[in-house]
Amino acid sequence: MPEPPSQPPRKGRPEGSSSFGWRAFFQQTKTPVFVLGKGRRLRYANPAWEQLVGATLAESLGLVCSARRHSSPLAAALAPTPEALAGQPDKARRPAPPNRTGPPWWDVRFVPLAGDEGLCGLVGFITVVGEGVPAAGRKIPAGVAAIRDQHAGAFTFDLLTGQSPAMGRLVGQVRLAAQLAAPVWLVGEPGSGKETVARVIHHAGNGREKMFIALDGAGLQPYLIESLLWGHGGLAGIDRVGTVYLKDPGALSRDLQQQLIDFFTDDRPATPRLICGAARSAAEDVQARRLLPEFHTALSVLELRVPPLRERLGDLPRLVADTLLRQELRKSIEPAAIEVLKSQPWSGNLRELAGVLVEASATAGAGPIKREHLPHELRVRAGLEKPAPASQLKLDATLETVEKRLIQLALARTGGNATKAADLLGIWRPRLLRRMEALSLNRPS
Repeated sequence: MPEPPSQPPRKGRPEGSSSFGWRAFFQQTKTPVFVLGKGRRLRYANPAWEQLVGATLAESLGLVCSARRHSSPLAAALAPTPEALAGQPDKARRPAPPNRTGPPWWDVRFVPLAGDEGLCGLVGFITVVGEGVPAAGRKIPAGVAAIRDQHAGAFTFDLLTGQSPAMGRLVGQVRLAAQLAAPVWLVGEPGSGKETVARVIHHAGNGREKMFIALDGAGLQPYLIESLLWGHGGLAGIDRVGTVYLKDPGALSRDLQQQLIDFFTDDRPATPRLICGAARSAAEDVQARRLLPEFHTALSVLELRVPPLRERLGDLPRLVADTLLRQELRKSIEPAAIEVLKSQPWSGNLRELAGVLVEASATAGAGPIKREHLPHELRVRAGLEKPAPASQLKLDATLETVEKRLIQLALARTGGNATKAADLLGIWRPRLLRRMEALSLNRPS
């Protein structure tokens, strides 16, 4: 018998099907579609959904789509809105996982499926909004680029050059570190300039176009560091961070240290570079049981020693000039004052030097800094003056001296503006003027 002529499928049926099959229909569409059961568990997803998410249905089947704290980024992105759970069609814009800041975003449309006993499931449709732009393709405004270049110009190799052999060795090591992407461990006393060295490495390296982030392991609570890195909108979810400088990682908990190891040893292209700064080497921190051994082996590949200021006394004139410039103190300093500075032990290193120069500048007023403008204890250590007898330590005189120095410092920082100086000191301007008159200080013009 001749075969009956085949009838073309009716309009709306997938090609090659004689009867409508909803699964085949969704399998062919380019729109990502997923179905959630009554308990918000994933029951079905089409190939377009698998391609968008980067996971198969077999791997994701049964996923509870919820926006709770411990939910995965995918589960949070697919979580139904309260309106959808109440039986009303709804749409929500969600950050595309795993990024938490976007773009791109997902516009997820939820269609409730009502049954005899209420809601029996939901059908979801995803539309991608705002495709992400690679970092290399982003256009930076000219004003922002100018500010960035000006900031980068303050952290060049010239900042580290000097006559001492220790600084010559450090500059060579910093140049090598800038050419590599390996993690760096900076060893140095407090105030020796470890963060400055880290910024020089960053601005001379391949990641100079991205951000430099500094975190204090001892000064911040562990949950704050964890939130900054992996919380909502955290640094781990964006690709604009080039270097993370972590101060004193041995002060962190061992759990957080392990999280850092897992994150910074990831081979993803967007993983930032880690530079650590500490007063001791990584090996010493491991021996003292402050640091995990894996942190030492994986995240301290290059170890650089930042010399203290007492080993750089030959560079002191240049360091003083640079410090005055950074503090915006347009001052000159006499050679006799430099000799007094060279005779100091500088246990606080560059940070202590900056504090001394700010105080001496306030005492000097409009003229150059002389040795008599330096703090009394420095002149005593240099043998220029004798220490004050203990009987001369009077409370009122000491308080007046401290108050006078604070007022001079505030006026120096504000360019002699009494109103701004009063705001800096936290008092009213009339009170500041009365105290200046009582302390025989010249009123600003």
